[in-house]
Amino acid sequence: MTPPSTQDLLKKINFIEVDVEIQKQILFSIPSDKTGEMEKTIAIIAEKTKEIDRLRKEIERQDPDEYKRIMVFENAIQSFKQLAAKTPFESIICREMGGTCDLELIDTTRIQCLIKACDAKANWTIITLEGETLQFTKEQVAENPPEKDQESAQSLPFI
Repeated sequence: MTPPSTQDLLKKINFIEVDVEIQKQILFSIPSDKTGEMEKTIAIIAEKTKEIDRLRKEIERQDPDEYKRIMVFENAIQSFKQLAAKTPFESIICREMGGTCDLELIDTTRIQCLIKACDAKANWTIITLEGETLQFTKEQVAENPPEKDQESAQSLPFI
């Protein structure tokens, strides 16, 4: 039997991560006097987390370069989450499959990105295609933030 491909392992991790998020929602909805149910749900979350760790180790063993790339993007997402916790974004725009997403700077440089977000002061934070998290002040950026009533902000399930 051939081992699962890196893509198959990533799909399985993604599926399990969604399940963990559902279990967390279930945990928060359990009344505080139902400790048995809470413990059962916590055990499920712990088991699923161990499975994710095991699958990541398998990716690292099978394809160390891809694993490093994945870790770069996971770190960028964590950095983005920390920044969003400090300064909430008013708009978040994601690169869609086959689409583009870039940020134009005053010096006419265009930086391709996976995600770009703008805060209330028109400062921008992006995650580049290389997995870097970069921040720019409104004075550095040539484009204006999206209109507040414009529906360009998208929900990010991983944040």
